[in-house]
Amino acid sequence: MKAKKQELQGSKPFPKIGAPATRALEAAGYTHLEQLTKVTEAELGRLHGMGPKALGILRETLIARNLSFAEAGSGKIETKKKGSPVSRTDKVDEFMDALDHPFKAEVQVVRDIIKGVNKEIVEEIKWKAPSFSYKGEYLVTFNLRETKRIHLVFHNELIPQVKSKLLEGDYKDRRMAYFADMQDVKAKKSALEKAVKDLIKLIGK
Repeated sequence: MKAKKQELQGSKPFPKIGAPATRALEAAGYTHLEQLTKVTEAELGRLHGMGPKALGILRETLIARNLSFAEAGSGKIETKKKGSPVSRTDKVDEFMDALDHPFKAEVQVVRDIIKGVNKEIVEEIKWKAPSFSYKGEYLVTFNLRETKRIHLVFHNELIPQVKSKLLEGDYKDRRMAYFADMQDVKAKKSALEKAVKDLIKLIGK
Protein backbone atom coordinates (compact mmCIF):
# COMPACT_ATOMS: atom_id res chain seq x y z
CA MET A 1 0.00 0.00 0.00
CA LYS A 2 2.86 2.39 0.82
CA ALA A 3 4.44 1.64 -2.53
CA LYS A 4 1.19 2.56 -4.28
CA LYS A 5 0.92 5.81 -2.40
CA GLN A 6 4.49 6.69 -3.31
CA GLU A 7 3.75 5.89 -6.94
CA LEU A 8 0.73 8.20 -6.95
CA GLN A 9 2.67 10.95 -5.23
CA GLY A 10 5.32 10.75 -7.95
CA SER A 11 2.81 10.73 -10.79
CA LYS A 12 1.91 13.76 -12.87
CA PRO A 13 -1.61 15.06 -13.49
CA PHE A 14 -2.90 15.62 -16.99
CA PRO A 15 -2.12 18.92 -18.73
CA LYS A 16 -4.94 21.28 -19.73
CA ILE A 17 -6.65 19.46 -22.60
CA GLY A 18 -10.22 20.66 -22.20
CA ALA A 19 -13.14 19.31 -20.21
CA PRO A 20 -14.45 16.77 -22.80
CA ALA A 21 -11.04 15.12 -23.21
CA THR A 22 -10.41 15.11 -19.46
CA ARG A 23 -13.80 13.47 -18.84
CA ALA A 24 -13.02 10.90 -21.52
CA LEU A 25 -9.81 9.92 -19.72
CA GLU A 26 -11.56 9.75 -16.36
CA ALA A 27 -14.36 7.63 -17.81
CA ALA A 28 -11.78 5.18 -19.15
CA GLY A 29 -10.21 4.96 -15.70
CA TYR A 30 -7.10 7.11 -16.24
CA THR A 31 -6.10 9.40 -13.40
CA HIS A 32 -2.50 10.40 -14.16
CA LEU A 33 -0.18 10.94 -17.09
CA GLU A 34 2.06 7.90 -16.63
CA GLN A 35 -0.85 5.54 -17.27
CA LEU A 36 -1.01 6.74 -20.87
CA THR A 37 2.28 4.99 -21.63
CA LYS A 38 0.30 1.73 -21.58
CA VAL A 39 -2.16 2.72 -24.31
CA THR A 40 -1.65 3.61 -27.95
CA GLU A 41 -2.46 7.03 -29.35
CA ALA A 42 -4.96 5.45 -31.74
CA GLU A 43 -6.86 3.83 -28.87
CA LEU A 44 -7.05 7.10 -26.95
CA GLY A 45 -8.31 8.79 -30.10
CA ARG A 46 -11.32 6.47 -30.10
CA LEU A 47 -12.52 7.76 -26.73
CA HIS A 48 -15.58 9.97 -27.02
CA GLY A 49 -14.50 13.54 -26.36
CA MET A 50 -10.83 13.03 -27.20
CA GLY A 51 -9.91 15.26 -30.16
CA PRO A 52 -6.71 15.76 -32.20
CA LYS A 53 -5.73 18.89 -30.26
CA ALA A 54 -5.97 17.12 -26.90
CA LEU A 55 -4.02 14.15 -28.24
CA GLY A 56 -1.31 16.50 -29.49
CA ILE A 57 -0.98 18.17 -26.09
CA LEU A 58 -0.76 14.78 -24.36
CA ARG A 59 1.82 13.56 -26.88
CA GLU A 60 4.03 16.62 -26.40
CA THR A 61 3.70 16.43 -22.62
CA LEU A 62 4.79 12.81 -22.62
CA ILE A 63 7.75 13.59 -24.87
CA ALA A 64 8.80 16.42 -22.55
CA ARG A 65 9.00 13.87 -19.75
CA ASN A 66 10.87 11.31 -21.87
CA LEU A 67 7.73 9.20 -22.12
CA SER A 68 5.51 8.12 -25.00
CA PHE A 69 2.29 6.35 -25.85
CA ALA A 70 2.47 2.58 -26.20
CA GLU A 71 3.45 1.24 -29.61
CA ALA A 72 0.70 -0.12 -31.85
CA GLY A 73 -0.33 -3.57 -30.73
CA SER A 74 0.78 -3.13 -27.12
CA GLY A 75 -2.07 -1.02 -25.73
CA LYS A 76 -3.96 -2.34 -22.72
CA ILE A 77 -7.43 -0.91 -23.33
CA GLU A 78 -9.98 -3.14 -25.05
CA THR A 79 -11.94 -1.04 -27.49
CA LYS A 80 -14.17 -3.86 -28.74
CA LYS A 81 -17.76 -3.68 -27.59
CA LYS A 82 -18.19 -7.41 -27.19
CA GLY A 83 -17.52 -9.15 -23.92
CA SER A 84 -16.45 -12.74 -23.44
CA PRO A 85 -19.24 -15.33 -23.98
CA VAL A 86 -17.56 -17.57 -21.38
CA SER A 87 -17.38 -16.68 -17.70
CA ARG A 88 -13.83 -16.47 -16.32
CA THR A 89 -14.92 -16.73 -12.71
CA ASP A 90 -11.79 -18.73 -11.82
CA LYS A 91 -9.58 -15.91 -13.10
CA VAL A 92 -11.67 -13.29 -11.30
CA ASP A 93 -11.46 -15.32 -8.09
CA GLU A 94 -7.67 -15.42 -8.42
CA PHE A 95 -7.62 -11.68 -9.08
CA MET A 96 -9.75 -10.97 -6.02
CA ASP A 97 -7.58 -13.17 -3.81
CA ALA A 98 -4.53 -11.11 -4.78
CA LEU A 99 -6.29 -7.73 -4.81
CA ASP A 100 -4.79 -5.03 -2.61
CA HIS A 101 -7.49 -2.37 -2.35
CA PRO A 102 -8.89 -0.49 0.66
CA PHE A 103 -12.43 -1.47 -0.39
CA LYS A 104 -11.74 -5.09 -1.30
CA ALA A 105 -14.65 -6.38 0.81
CA GLU A 106 -17.05 -3.89 -0.78
CA VAL A 107 -15.82 -4.79 -4.26
CA GLN A 108 -16.59 -8.45 -3.57
CA VAL A 109 -20.10 -7.62 -2.34
CA VAL A 110 -20.82 -5.47 -5.38
CA ARG A 111 -19.46 -8.24 -7.60
CA ASP A 112 -21.88 -10.70 -6.00
CA ILE A 113 -24.79 -8.29 -6.39
CA ILE A 114 -24.13 -7.86 -10.11
CA LYS A 115 -23.70 -11.59 -10.76
CA GLY A 116 -26.88 -12.29 -8.83
CA VAL A 117 -29.04 -10.20 -11.14
CA ASN A 118 -29.07 -12.74 -13.96
CA LYS A 119 -27.57 -16.23 -14.27
CA GLU A 120 -26.41 -15.42 -17.81
CA ILE A 121 -24.10 -12.62 -16.67
CA VAL A 122 -20.49 -13.65 -17.21
CA GLU A 123 -17.36 -12.11 -15.74
CA GLU A 124 -13.77 -11.62 -16.81
CA ILE A 125 -10.83 -9.29 -16.12
CA LYS A 126 -10.82 -6.05 -18.14
CA TRP A 127 -8.93 -2.82 -17.38
CA LYS A 128 -7.22 -4.85 -14.63
CA ALA A 129 -10.54 -5.24 -12.80
CA PRO A 130 -13.62 -7.50 -12.70
CA SER A 131 -15.87 -6.86 -15.69
CA PHE A 132 -19.34 -8.17 -16.47
CA SER A 133 -21.17 -8.84 -19.73
CA TYR A 134 -24.43 -10.33 -20.93
CA LYS A 135 -24.78 -12.30 -24.16
CA GLY A 136 -21.54 -10.81 -25.43
CA GLU A 137 -22.42 -7.20 -24.56
CA TYR A 138 -20.45 -5.39 -21.88
CA LEU A 139 -22.48 -4.20 -18.90
CA VAL A 140 -20.19 -2.77 -16.25
CA THR A 141 -16.56 -2.83 -15.10
CA PHE A 142 -14.89 -1.78 -11.86
CA ASN A 143 -12.43 1.12 -11.94
CA LEU A 144 -9.99 -0.04 -9.28
CA ARG A 145 -7.51 2.73 -10.00
CA GLU A 146 -9.70 4.82 -7.74
CA THR A 147 -9.02 3.97 -4.10
CA LYS A 148 -11.09 6.50 -2.15
CA ARG A 149 -14.42 4.89 -3.05
CA ILE A 150 -15.89 2.08 -5.14
CA HIS A 151 -16.23 3.14 -8.76
CA LEU A 152 -18.25 1.30 -11.41
CA VAL A 153 -18.18 2.14 -15.11
CA PHE A 154 -21.29 1.14 -17.08
CA HIS A 155 -20.00 1.06 -20.67
CA ASN A 156 -22.63 0.19 -23.22
CA GLU A 157 -24.20 2.36 -25.91
CA LEU A 158 -27.64 1.63 -24.40
CA ILE A 159 -26.82 2.79 -20.88
CA PRO A 160 -28.02 6.40 -21.47
CA GLN A 161 -31.53 4.94 -21.81
CA VAL A 162 -31.42 3.56 -18.26
CA LYS A 163 -32.96 6.05 -15.87
CA SER A 164 -31.55 5.74 -12.37
CA LYS A 165 -30.44 8.13 -9.64
CA LEU A 166 -27.52 5.75 -9.10
CA LEU A 167 -26.00 6.57 -12.48
CA GLU A 168 -23.92 9.71 -12.97
CA GLY A 169 -22.43 11.48 -15.98
CA ASP A 170 -23.65 12.43 -19.43
CA TYR A 171 -21.20 10.51 -21.61
CA LYS A 172 -22.35 9.21 -24.97
CA ASP A 173 -22.06 5.53 -24.03
CA ARG A 174 -21.09 5.46 -20.34
CA ARG A 175 -22.41 6.14 -16.89
CA MET A 176 -20.69 6.01 -13.49
CA ALA A 177 -21.83 4.64 -10.14
CA TYR A 178 -20.07 5.29 -6.84
CA PHE A 179 -20.26 3.73 -3.37
CA ALA A 180 -18.66 5.34 -0.32
CA ASP A 181 -18.46 2.24 1.90
CA MET A 182 -20.21 -1.01 2.81
CA GLN A 183 -23.21 0.81 4.27
CA ASP A 184 -23.59 2.74 1.03
CA VAL A 185 -23.33 -0.48 -0.99
CA LYS A 186 -26.17 -2.01 1.01
CA ALA A 187 -28.27 1.16 0.73
CA LYS A 188 -27.87 1.23 -3.05
CA LYS A 189 -28.18 -2.50 -3.67
CA SER A 190 -31.72 -2.33 -5.09
CA ALA A 191 -30.84 0.59 -7.34
CA LEU A 192 -27.77 -1.25 -8.65
CA GLU A 193 -29.76 -4.41 -9.33
CA LYS A 194 -32.44 -2.44 -11.18
CA ALA A 195 -29.89 -0.56 -13.29
CA VAL A 196 -28.28 -3.82 -14.38
CA LYS A 197 -31.68 -5.45 -15.02
CA ASP A 198 -32.88 -2.49 -17.09
CA LEU A 199 -29.71 -2.54 -19.19
CA ILE A 200 -30.11 -6.28 -19.79
CA LYS A 201 -33.70 -5.73 -20.91
CA LEU A 202 -32.53 -3.15 -23.44
CA ILE A 203 -29.85 -5.49 -24.75
CA GLY A 204 -32.43 -8.25 -25.15
CA LYS A 205 -34.76 -6.17 -27.32
